[in-house]
Amino acid sequence: MDQQSARHATIVAVTAKHGEHGKDDAYGPVRKRAAEVARSAASTVILWAADASAGPFESPLPTNWSADGETEQFGDRLGPNDLIAAGHEWLANQVGELRTAGVDAWGWLPETADANHLASYAVGQGATLLLVSDADHGLIADLRDAHADGADTEGGGLGGLRIEAVPG
Repeated sequence: MDQQSARHATIVAVTAKHGEHGKDDAYGPVRKRAAEVARSAASTVILWAADASAGPFESPLPTNWSADGETEQFGDRLGPNDLIAAGHEWLANQVGELRTAGVDAWGWLPETADANHLASYAVGQGATLLLVSDADHGLIADLRDAHADGADTEGGGLGGLRIEAVPG
């Protein structure tokens, strides 16, 4: 089985609210590629929001310092209603578009948007394919370094996770 026809149970695709380099939607091709692969392989897609955190001291989801019960409100995959409740309607819309296209789609709001957290999240979700915009040069380089070093935030390897840079 070649890489184009490989079966992926879970795909993590990096997305963002605003495109980089003056583009309106630099991550549209990533979501399109995720939908193509997911439909052909009956996969689940998790959109990983690269710009979910507003700053180094702000979490996009409730923390231990939040009101009672708020940290238990969200799981490790978020549906459109969860994303709206967390104040990320733009990601809810992206997840909704994939669902409308027949894809089992979810979103995730990372506390820290770096390669190690991305790799750890993807491996933890059982992902076998990670889709990143080829415009994200720094993230791609960091992911390849993490893969080469066999390290992620949990101290393990990237466990068969294939990284694909999607042309914009």
